[in-house]
Amino acid sequence: MTNEFTVQNWMKKLVKIPNEDSFSTDWSENIFVVSDGVTRDPFEYLSNLNTVRGKAMFAYNYPRPSPAKFAADIFTRTFQEVIKSYEPQNRYEHAILEAFEEGNERIEQWNKLYMREVDYLTRDFAGCVAAGVVLNQDSVCLGFISDCGVAIFDERGRLRFKTKDEGPDRYNEEIWQDPRLKDQDWINPKARKIIRSEYRNNPQEKNSFGVLTGEESAIEYVRVSTQEIKPGEHLIVYSDGLEQTIFSEKFSEKLIQGDNAGLEKLCKTMVQTEGTLIHYRHLK
Repeated sequence: MTNEFTVQNWMKKLVKIPNEDSFSTDWSENIFVVSDGVTRDPFEYLSNLNTVRGKAMFAYNYPRPSPAKFAADIFTRTFQEVIKSYEPQNRYEHAILEAFEEGNERIEQWNKLYMREVDYLTRDFAGCVAAGVVLNQDSVCLGFISDCGVAIFDERGRLRFKTKDEGPDRYNEEIWQDPRLKDQDWINPKARKIIRSEYRNNPQEKNSFGVLTGEESAIEYVRVSTQEIKPGEHLIVYSDGLEQTIFSEKFSEKLIQGDNAGLEKLCKTMVQTEGTLIHYRHLK
């Protein structure tokens, strides 16, 4: 039993901001991958997104086509290609890591062509976060970076395994304690420039976080592991926009009922801006 989709909330649809999530599935080879492009800056000083006018200005000036979408698509395509270059019996953690490395390198190539003068604002590196898995009989080899993730629910809809959220939000308070960010907010370009240039992909900074921008240090934030999966269990690969939905009681109920249509409807109702989900039920 399989299901996969990307959903957007009504506001994002209304203002027509590009879909920046990407996913790719090959059910015959049990390879699934989700990627989430990192939101772009339409202009140096961001509008107030708490107002209707601010939202409208942000949407009207948003880059189209979106570099974030290019990065996400590059990664999902590359992940499939690299995993398939291995024989099925060799598709384990080393293959997952290589897929992330190659995807990051191809994003670097794109940035060298189209983002040569990086200012960390309107000309920031194109980048994405991602999660990808390969099923090998009764195990799941997985990799993820930042706040995309993988979860396994048992046959009763109970969460048995979840990857750790390593996105920047977990360090939000600590990052803003930086004296240089005092009395600043995300609207201010100085704050965004400091966070992106000094906290993103910087292993020397304890509150840092990873994004696949093509920078070599991004690979320091890729996590790989192998997990058991049993007959009747549910494998979920997701982007962060659906995290709150996935770990809700209503979601578990839909899993137990085997209600794929209801699952998608629930995600559409509860999505935070935009999110992608791949659902696989292990029946072997």
